[in-house]
Amino acid sequence: MKENLILLLLLITARADNSVQNDRCQSRVLSHPTIPARLNQNITKLAETIDQRLSRSENFSSVARDLFLENGAMLGVAAMSPSNEYALALNVSKRLKIFPNRTVETEVFWTSLNMSRSGWGRAFKDCDYLRTWVYCFVLKTSGRSVGVFVKIDVNQCDDRQREIFNGTHKCHRDTMECVNEDHSAEEVGRYRCVCRKGFYHQSANSSWKGFSSEDVEAGRIDNLRCLPCPEGCEDCGPFGICNIQKDVYLTTAILCIQLACMAAVVVMSLIVFKQRKTKAIATGMWTILETILIGIFILYTTVVVKSFEPSTVQCLLEPWFREVGFVICYGAIILKLYRHLIEFRTRKAHRWVVKDTDLLKYLLIMTMSVLGYMAAYTSITLNFMQENYSLLYVGRTLDGESYYACKYLWWDYVTETGELIILIFGIHLSYASRNARTQFHERTFLTVAISLELAVSTVFYMARAVFLPGLHPDTILIIYCVRTQVSQTMALLLIFVPKFWYQQKQVRNLAQEYSCRLPVDAFKDVNAHGPLTSNNSDADVGEITLADMSPDDIRAELKRLYLQLEIFKSKTICRDNPHISKRRGGRKAQHRRFSLQKKGSREKRADSKNLHGKHRDKERQKLQEEVTEVEVSRTPEDSVCSNEGPSAIYADLPSSTNPSDHK
Repeated sequence: MKENLILLLLLITARADNSVQNDRCQSRVLSHPTIPARLNQNITKLAETIDQRLSRSENFSSVARDLFLENGAMLGVAAMSPSNEYALALNVSKRLKIFPNRTVETEVFWTSLNMSRSGWGRAFKDCDYLRTWVYCFVLKTSGRSVGVFVKIDVNQCDDRQREIFNGTHKCHRDTMECVNEDHSAEEVGRYRCVCRKGFYHQSANSSWKGFSSEDVEAGRIDNLRCLPCPEGCEDCGPFGICNIQKDVYLTTAILCIQLACMAAVVVMSLIVFKQRKTKAIATGMWTILETILIGIFILYTTVVVKSFEPSTVQCLLEPWFREVGFVICYGAIILKLYRHLIEFRTRKAHRWVVKDTDLLKYLLIMTMSVLGYMAAYTSITLNFMQENYSLLYVGRTLDGESYYACKYLWWDYVTETGELIILIFGIHLSYASRNARTQFHERTFLTVAISLELAVSTVFYMARAVFLPGLHPDTILIIYCVRTQVSQTMALLLIFVPKFWYQQKQVRNLAQEYSCRLPVDAFKDVNAHGPLTSNNSDADVGEITLADMSPDDIRAELKRLYLQLEIFKSKTICRDNPHISKRRGGRKAQHRRFSLQKKGSREKRADSKNLHGKHRDKERQKLQEEVTEVEVSRTPEDSVCSNEGPSAIYADLPSSTNPSDHK
């Protein structure tokens, strides 16, 4: 019951609204023929097509249905024969409505059709079905009269529609032009008055968009006349300032350079992902490397945004791209330096290992902090804009030309100072880990990249505050492009090119090192038999197939390979490692080593050796070897990185290998 009452109330309300609209709407026909300003179809050909189809077929409904499907912009079609037979089809809310006779509701259509000759007739307004202003095109032949009805885009700025509005706009016709704002409203005052090209208004500012029709119609504007721009200036802004002309070709070239760099970053990210399991990429944490590429890509976008015309949107987007890209790129680099510092400053038995997921969590926290910071910046700026505060200002070059640019706020200076502090902290981390030895000299390249960004940013921010306001906008755009190429492109090359180069050269360099330092048969079993044990010392292992090798030969080759890998690992650990002594095995001197022997044990062993026999002497010797083996694990530094394993391998080497080559 309640639902029925609610539905009844809605129907009554809708009927009341329709009745109110009908009371306000008055159907009328203009006194003169009206030609539309813009029409996207050949209306004459369309009327001839309708006449031909009606001549072939007497079914008016099917002809009208096909016409409405082919021409969605057509509102209606009418046909009248010499014997006063009437047929009208209307497209009411995309539904076909047929009127086989002349009725009171459709009288306005037939009135316009009868009062018009062939061609454009008198426009009229229908308040019963279409509820809009309609153009009427009439084609009269000997057989019938055909009328085509098209919707009118109501525009008070169009002088041909002055009869609809009982007048026209009130903009100054010599120096101003009328811009229509609503094509569907018939009310007076849906336009805006703006200055023509080559004119300006003395009371306008940088955000002025013209005078509204409400103010013009109410007479609130004292002076509607715009003033001409200075001589030799095609276009000028507020206060008659001549706007500078930018070089379109230069802007296009810079855009192409930036887009090419962005495409290179995308290609490089795909290469890193494809080679993520290789040694050079895996040791550099491929997830962090991908993050650095994302940051560089966003930093390249700042110049793309800068190349467009200055606007409020550009002034808001540029710092967003800059700060988010900066914290992602250089935040990831600083976290890599932090990981190197943590790993190489370990002085305990259990080393603290920073995982890739931990670094990504730290970077996510940094990114979210910057996003919150920029959100606060944007909200405060938008609040100022509501109070008629503009983000644009009018700058002047040294030649006296003016241009629009984004205004530098105190907030920007605070942000730039924060960037420099972050970069200085990264330099501090790189200096603290200066004694660290990283694979492929990664720490060195990271330090150079962050130092280069610090130097470029410092010089750029100082120059922007002093010199850039007086330069041409094209010169400023070139400086921004050079800055990204020197800092971001060089960082891209310093971080990724060495990794790709080392990855390509690694296998060949290892093979050359083995061939120079160890003979091919240094680890071969002397008791092995088969083709590899022949007297031909010039035989190449690669020339012998696996089918020609016996199981003992394969076992000997695998043993030789394992021993070479172990030797290379031990030498890599010992090379330039400050945590391991230069002595064999990584042991400290005797007076600095811990010992499990009690005081006076050497004298007791000497006395007991003279008193007891060989059996007792062997037991003491065995005990002494066990104590010596325990001593290695009791040494603090040997607990961090012991070298006892590889030292035993050296003892098992054949006599043909020179031990001095492995020290």
